[in-house]
Amino acid sequence: MNPYILAEKVEEKYLQYLKTMFYFKDDGLRRSFEETLDAGHLSNGPYLEATPIFKRAKNTTELFTETLGVEPEQGFMQAVEGERQLYCHQENSIRFTALGKNVVIATGTGSGKTEAFLLPILLHLYKEFVSGQLGNGIRALILYPMNALAFDQRERLGEICRKLEAYHSRFRFTFGQYVGDTPEDRNDQYRNAREAWDNRLPGELVFREQMRATPPHILLTNYSMLEFMLLRPHDSPLFDNGNAQWWKFIVLDEAHQYRGTKGMEMGMLLRRLKQRLSEGGRRDGFQCIATSATLASDSKDVGRVAQFAQDLFGETFEPEHIIRGKFEELTGESRYTLLLEDYKLLESARPNSVTELKVKLSSLASQHGIDLAEARKWEEAIYITVVWQIFMFFFKNWLKRPANPEVWTDLTTVPA
Repeated sequence: MNPYILAEKVEEKYLQYLKTMFYFKDDGLRRSFEETLDAGHLSNGPYLEATPIFKRAKNTTELFTETLGVEPEQGFMQAVEGERQLYCHQENSIRFTALGKNVVIATGTGSGKTEAFLLPILLHLYKEFVSGQLGNGIRALILYPMNALAFDQRERLGEICRKLEAYHSRFRFTFGQYVGDTPEDRNDQYRNAREAWDNRLPGELVFREQMRATPPHILLTNYSMLEFMLLRPHDSPLFDNGNAQWWKFIVLDEAHQYRGTKGMEMGMLLRRLKQRLSEGGRRDGFQCIATSATLASDSKDVGRVAQFAQDLFGETFEPEHIIRGKFEELTGESRYTLLLEDYKLLESARPNSVTELKVKLSSLASQHGIDLAEARKWEEAIYITVVWQIFMFFFKNWLKRPANPEVWTDLTTVPA
């Protein structure tokens, strides 16, 4: 992956969005707006952050087999990439939820928090399928602070449903995204019903009318829409007349956002939801899952996080069920110090060829006892340079409009 090209693509997409969303009818004003955007002051960077490597555990097939007592259907395992090794925190989440525990998944960005709550939900649905109990009805509610996050989840669920069909699995599930833009029915032109129907994903219910008639197994929404759904009589089929008996999971994504007044409002909303579901036929308790990349930055925080989650959901959370990431231990020297002359060399470097770039970088690396020839790919060499503090100058000077663009399209090897 070329970070320079990636940053350019992100900026290009953002520019396109701004020009589309803020289209001025006046030619002069529109031209002035576009010229200002094209002046190149929209973004800085790219900036890289070296993230830790999370420890791996069992693969999904092994863990599901252990939890179920029998090996799951092959098509189901292929759809959820059963051979992929889970992270330790994902395995812990599946184990704890299988025991009926409420959990907080407090791991960093890009750590697979979505799989950590989605796989337990799919495992529960599969259990019901095997026992012949998987009929219509909501089993899991996933609340997002923004519709964009719910839309991303929608695509992920659609892909799993597509794979279930492709691998001829007998297990199927349904899902629906109920937000402000969700059309009422096929005739809802205001909310672009035709487009929603044409772009529907495998397993997806796209109309509110559908979701009331045959509630999906997984419901995606936001807290504002949930508030409306609890108030509107025509949404009562989602909660009342025995339809609530299947509800089990309440998932709150980005839970750290619900603090102070906003947290009190969410806490009251969740209590109203649970009361409504209890009145609508739910006899057993609820299983609550919260995710956050920032709630528990240290092991000393788990008690406080457990209390926060307990106050938010009104359910019991134990400190041992606050799941934090476990990292691989990095070996080798912990720090490299560059001299003033090294920075001057990097700052003055303006390579016009791949060979020159590699020589410059390898020469400096060798002075610090690092052999970049051991790196199997150029990306690994870049990672090594990040470790010893080169990246600030590397991206400032070499990734900023290099004289020869081919320098960045052929970085696949390092000199022997």
